[in-house]
Amino acid sequence: MARVKTHTADLASRLIDEAGRLLDAEGAVALTTRRVAGQAGTSTTAVYSLFGDKAGMLAAMYGEGFRRLAATLSAVPITEDPLRDLLATGLAYRDAALASAHLYDLMFGHPVPEFQVDPASEPAVGAAFLPMLSAVTRCLEAGLMTTPFGTADPPTTIAEHLWGTAHGLVSLELRGW
Repeated sequence: MARVKTHTADLASRLIDEAGRLLDAEGAVALTTRRVAGQAGTSTTAVYSLFGDKAGMLAAMYGEGFRRLAATLSAVPITEDPLRDLLATGLAYRDAALASAHLYDLMFGHPVPEFQVDPASEPAVGAAFLPMLSAVTRCLEAGLMTTPFGTADPPTTIAEHLWGTAHGLVSLELRGW
């Protein structure tokens, strides 16, 4: 008889969310495989089977946070109004950050001193930036924005500034300001 697979993608997602909630609520000291497994209603064996170890779990949390952000930003409809689409992208950034607030600090902060970003996560990070870059490019092409003087790559420079603005505002909101 075939063995039932219990370590599924659904369980991995649940573990990622529980780990994020523990990290957000209690800090890095609370983030143990035993605590995460208990919060998710499973065993530490599941954590080790799915992620290898705590470092693997942190890498999965980081990557999943950016995958969710990319999915939310990519879902913004493209209309005939590039400026409205750019605003919608900024608002979608906020929505994604609030929906995954428990992963946000790990994505953009340093709450776990021993955590090192895995270079394999770079595609997920880049995919999250592309919708903002695309919206800015459309605005420039439509003549709705001007190129900053002395900028080698205007769309990227503008998108980075707008991303930073959205990030700053969301970070303040997440901290109660």
